[in-house]
Amino acid sequence: MSIHQAIHGYRDGHRLLSSSVSLSADSARAMLVLSDMSGPAMHPGFDEYLTGYPLPGSEFFVFAKTWYAPEMQRPGCVWTHSLLLSREQLPQTSASSLVSKFRRPQQEGVESAAAIPIELEGAGDGGKVDGFADPTAAGALVGAVLGQARPVIVTVEKAGQLELTILRLWEDLWPAARARFSFCTGALMPRSVAGALMDLQAVPRAVPSSQFRKSAGAALVLDLRTPGTVDAWVELFLEGDKRGESTFRSWLDAAAGADASRGVVPSLAPLFGAWHAPGSSARTALASVVDAKDIAPGVRSRLVGMVFDRANAESGAAARRELLQDLSGHRDNDLAPIATTLEEQTRRLFEDSRSEGVALVLSLLGGALTEVGERVLRAAVLLLTSSDLESFGDAQAAYLPTVVGANHQLASSPVLWRQVGNRSGEVLSQLGGMSLPDEERAAIVDAIISAGRDVSVDALIRFGGKAAVFRGLSAIASEQLQLSWPWRSALGGQRDAVLEWLESLSAPSLADLELGSRFVSPKYTQSRLATVWNAGTASAGVFPSRVAAFGLTLAFWEGNLKSPLFAACFQPTYDAAGNSRLEYDEWEWLREFAPSSSYWRDWDKCERLAKAMARLFEKQNASLETMFAIVHSRPAVRKVAAVLDDDRDTRRYLKSLRKAVEASSIGSREQRDALLEDW
Repeated sequence: MSIHQAIHGYRDGHRLLSSSVSLSADSARAMLVLSDMSGPAMHPGFDEYLTGYPLPGSEFFVFAKTWYAPEMQRPGCVWTHSLLLSREQLPQTSASSLVSKFRRPQQEGVESAAAIPIELEGAGDGGKVDGFADPTAAGALVGAVLGQARPVIVTVEKAGQLELTILRLWEDLWPAARARFSFCTGALMPRSVAGALMDLQAVPRAVPSSQFRKSAGAALVLDLRTPGTVDAWVELFLEGDKRGESTFRSWLDAAAGADASRGVVPSLAPLFGAWHAPGSSARTALASVVDAKDIAPGVRSRLVGMVFDRANAESGAAARRELLQDLSGHRDNDLAPIATTLEEQTRRLFEDSRSEGVALVLSLLGGALTEVGERVLRAAVLLLTSSDLESFGDAQAAYLPTVVGANHQLASSPVLWRQVGNRSGEVLSQLGGMSLPDEERAAIVDAIISAGRDVSVDALIRFGGKAAVFRGLSAIASEQLQLSWPWRSALGGQRDAVLEWLESLSAPSLADLELGSRFVSPKYTQSRLATVWNAGTASAGVFPSRVAAFGLTLAFWEGNLKSPLFAACFQPTYDAAGNSRLEYDEWEWLREFAPSSSYWRDWDKCERLAKAMARLFEKQNASLETMFAIVHSRPAVRKVAAVLDDDRDTRRYLKSLRKAVEASSIGSREQRDALLEDW
């Protein structure tokens, strides 16, 4: 990779002498200050040192080496060779590979010495520095830098004393912290970046702390000659580093997140120790995470997620479920900040094992849950599908109304309604209070009917509206449901919806028409009903008397002999009347169109129907073909002929029909003979 570089030195003052990159004014100014000598006067052993810092106002991290320049006439002059790494390059490079690229500038040719970037082959070029050879010094430094959030100033005899240790510590940080970490291996006086003290800097022990107490009063001053006790997590850190592992860095990277600085480490370091302690498990790790103080909500959420992943690795999905169960009733700590994480873990549980997800629901139903536990249960219930409900026993069936209240999509499956038992009315009432689209209400009605669940028909229609009427009528017509008294009563008040149902059928069957005729009247909306009856009787065979009487009533209302309803419905209605099979309401439809001849002949329905047809035939001067298309049977033809013959005004018309029979072959032999009889 190509890494930009720059050289600073003395020329009428400390200045930039050569560079492969242009920087903003603020960035150039900050780099100019930090490339100068790190104090007012040089101390023995500090004539060269390393500095690293994020460059203010840019995306670069500067890694620099400074040399004292005694060859210059002016005292206090230094050379500084700086490497500028992007955030993407930084994790791919090792400290040793960067150090190997430093070159002490010379006065001759310095203007072009850094004019082009240097080439680096990456982290493999050099490997990690061996900086933790002294475990005492390393432990003290690691504990001081990562065990608390304040800047650290460590006193040393010479700049090189802790150089490798500081570099190794910098390398072992996770990428986000490494990019933010500022250090100097030989600060002649405490140094700052963008107004804040560097995270770690080594200062000459010969400099009394009183000289920098005012400027660095917030720092932790560390003297390695009197090291303290090393915490257990520091030992784990060093042991892993010794084995070439990056356990601490990987764990911190996962726990703290990509943007976390070293300031999060003090609160996380004890958790790292508990996490890797002998005999630790996901359950003990979770306890330490839940009980930990002063952890940012985002960090705690990530840690909880890591614990669940560990549980899953240790014992599978069952362990994830057990942790969720425990936390749903946990009252010793406020878990509200991690509620969203627990909901996500619930979703992952269902993804890993539906059976364990359902087991979680069954275990939480009726339990003493916290508010967070209720959220976990709700998240789990929302993931249930209809097949999951088959696992519910009698003990859990009582909670199905609550379950459906959270996940109303379950109500679209017959499984729910078969499981819900005698609480179907309660479930339906709860669903009725929700704002559900018509399509979903229709699907729920279908599920109830398919399940054969006995629910209040009135309640079902109140819930499903027109869709419930449509579904109910279709189920009754197909004999999936019986036309019980509750259905009769409820549909009796849904005349408009019944008509719309009939109109929605492209080709209604005779069973559809027969059912519809029980709830609509041919005396209302006749034109719409006539359209329906024409569609349903166009290719029908044997007619139920009710369908025929209804259609004939509509035909009389239309009053046009060309109506297909006359041809389809008169003869079946006449036959039913002759066999006394017309129900009371069926005859009531026809009465006004079929007046009686006399008081004592009122009972003869066939005669009245024949008379009504005869009058129409004569009035519209119907052809023989039209008459025979409507009146089929011998008795009916004879009855119509007799009616025409009884009235002097209609005899002439009858005579014309009989002459037409003699002059043509229209009609069947039976029809022709019946019309010519007695002539």
